[in-house]
Amino acid sequence: MKNPGTILLVLVLVVAAAAISRVAFTLDERRYSGDVVEELTYFPSGKFLKVADLGFDALIADVMWFRAIQYYGIHRKTDQAYPLAEHIFSTITDLDPHFVSAYRFGAIVLSEDVGATGAAIDLLRKGIRSNPETWEIPFDLGFLYFVERNDWAKAAHYFRLASRIENSPEIAKRFTAFSYNKAGKTEVARALWEQLYASTGNRVIRDAAELAIKDIDLDVTLERLSELVARFHRSTGSFPGKLSDLVRARLANEIPRDPFDGFYFIDPTTKRVLSTTRVTREAARTTATLEKAVERYIRRTGSLPRSLDEIKSEGLLEEVPEVEGARVAYDPTTGRATCDPVWKGAGR
Repeated sequence: MKNPGTILLVLVLVVAAAAISRVAFTLDERRYSGDVVEELTYFPSGKFLKVADLGFDALIADVMWFRAIQYYGIHRKTDQAYPLAEHIFSTITDLDPHFVSAYRFGAIVLSEDVGATGAAIDLLRKGIRSNPETWEIPFDLGFLYFVERNDWAKAAHYFRLASRIENSPEIAKRFTAFSYNKAGKTEVARALWEQLYASTGNRVIRDAAELAIKDIDLDVTLERLSELVARFHRSTGSFPGKLSDLVRARLANEIPRDPFDGFYFIDPTTKRVLSTTRVTREAARTTATLEKAVERYIRRTGSLPRSLDEIKSEGLLEEVPEVEGARVAYDPTTGRATCDPVWKGAGR
């Protein structure tokens, strides 16, 4: 006779798979689009799964975790929009309150990718309540208050809390001091991301930290190059045609490398220095947003919109987007919306 425990485990996995793939939700259609409603069927709430998992909380949380990573990866490569992120990480941590990586990665996604720092803070506070002996979670909360909220006092409070927990690194004490002294934000932010990178063996969190470090370096370089372009204009009365003119004018020894392997260029309209990496990323995100808005308009009205303003008037776009370094266009005969970079011919 087969082991009853094995049979029960198989049944639980079947229930979990069915719940994750088929459970229906009653949702506010005004808040979620059709594609989001469809995706939500893969993420039943923690309360539902508490009933369905028959005590295998951590096992179901692991299943949800792998689905969450897949969800993040798909949207990272496409529209870079994550409307389900808060729901996903809340569900995982409801099922397994001691899943430290879910709190940490969830907070990064909510804060950095979604722009929902408040939700990220709430998630980490929840993690501290369930894991009072884990230094990483209060450390991450101090990080958010320092980098995202400029709240030095709260940042210092949580860094100090982390530093008092057994096995916490010495760097937690140093960041406590940095916060009290209101040290340079960019330098400390980079050091915080480096610490996050070093403190986790989770590949996804390390990748997110590595991207954040590169983004900080990109911002610093763009600011520096833009300042050099402004100095060139002040001294010559004209703007450089190419960034290489800065080297010829001895304002720079060389043009730095884009950390994402793109290149820098001077926007022909604003004369600001931009990065092909940043423009391409924003253009792809905007194109995906516009395409979904057009699709929703067609589903709602049965016809092609005459303009992007018409989509906005239907409440399907908050604003017609503008992307520095790219042109937003819409063809009413095909329903095709595009956001195309404009660096071809711009000064490099």
